[in-house]
Amino acid sequence: MSIADTQYLNIVENILDHGYFDNNRTGVRTYKLPHQIMQFDLEKEFPILTTKFVSFKTAVKEILWIWQLQSNDVRELQKMNCHVWDEWMRPDGTIGKAYGYQIRKYKQVDKLLETLKTDPQNRRMIVSLWNIEDLPDMALQPVPTRPCGMSLTAA
Repeated sequence: MSIADTQYLNIVENILDHGYFDNNRTGVRTYKLPHQIMQFDLEKEFPILTTKFVSFKTAVKEILWIWQLQSNDVRELQKMNCHVWDEWMRPDGTIGKAYGYQIRKYKQVDKLLETLKTDPQNRRMIVSLWNIEDLPDMALQPVPTRPCGMSLTAA
């Protein structure tokens, strides 16, 4: 079992033992317990869970959609045979001003790469998908408590 698995399973147990039952942002009832933290040393392992199914190819497609394409257009994901955002797609084909839109709007990847090249010790390298100004126009808002908050969907 990986370090990621061990941390994940400990957090799951903690949520079940000490969490509370409430609706999540999608209206699904979940057990919640804020401020759960998972930390990883990427030199030791890639933090992917092996104790449960992770659709790795789908996850990679979604990551590329947000970070490489800097897109909020669900049709771009659908071209890759990825349908994880279909239920939140708006009539214009997007998810509103969310995720890749925020990366593109503020040229965050370009600024991050430039800072890494010119000032690698800078402690102010920040990339954020959270913009309070655009929250009302996001089909599904980013969760501000991640990665330190975690919940479990009730079966």
